[in-house]
Amino acid sequence: MLLCLIWQWESVEGRLKSDPDYNRSLAMKEIEFMVSLVEAVREAVGNEVDLAIDCHWNYNVNDAIKLARACQPFNLLWMEDPVPPENIYSLHWVTHATSVPIASGENHYLRHQFYEILQKQAVNILAPDFQKVGGLLEARRIADLADMHNVAVAPHNISSPIGTVAAAHVCAAIPNFLVLEWHSASVPFWNDLVKDSDKPLIHNGYLTLTEKPGLGIELDEDIAYQYRKDGESFFEA
Repeated sequence: MLLCLIWQWESVEGRLKSDPDYNRSLAMKEIEFMVSLVEAVREAVGNEVDLAIDCHWNYNVNDAIKLARACQPFNLLWMEDPVPPENIYSLHWVTHATSVPIASGENHYLRHQFYEILQKQAVNILAPDFQKVGGLLEARRIADLADMHNVAVAPHNISSPIGTVAAAHVCAAIPNFLVLEWHSASVPFWNDLVKDSDKPLIHNGYLTLTEKPGLGIELDEDIAYQYRKDGESFFEA
């Protein structure tokens, strides 16, 4: 089981709310508070549950390193997206300054960008979004590149059951798969989007792929239409 803490950070007492939004900095008091949350969760779940944190590209290199080093005692599976994704050397600096594995990749596209990340040894864990890297074949190529560099792949995934199963098919075909993200626990109709399904698609943290044609599941278009946003077109050119 994997538990991921996502920092939606504003401030702590003693700092202006706008500060982190403009300068990507963390005061020591903020770092101490964030680490206290990690410590509390680790104590609550024990060592049998993998624990990760997601920084959502919020911090500068120096403070990201401080945060990562402060989290080292808690045996994190990874720290995700500590710095903005545009500068790969920034990721490299953070990755090589801490023993906490650094994960990133959901805002990169096509195998060419991932090749650069891997060549510069900028991550310990690659997290591409298979829905937007350029197709499932391109996703497999990216995973192969990561495998050539001995890097595990933990795909980013906030998609529908269709996208989730598509990503899972790629994951099942690669030797360096670590874990597939699943963001839709709070979407009450998520499982209903699968046509003729009589049980949750994900059961006890596992997804079972079938040998049916295609992806093995079919979108229930009536349910999808029912829950579309107001004014949103539906399968229209």
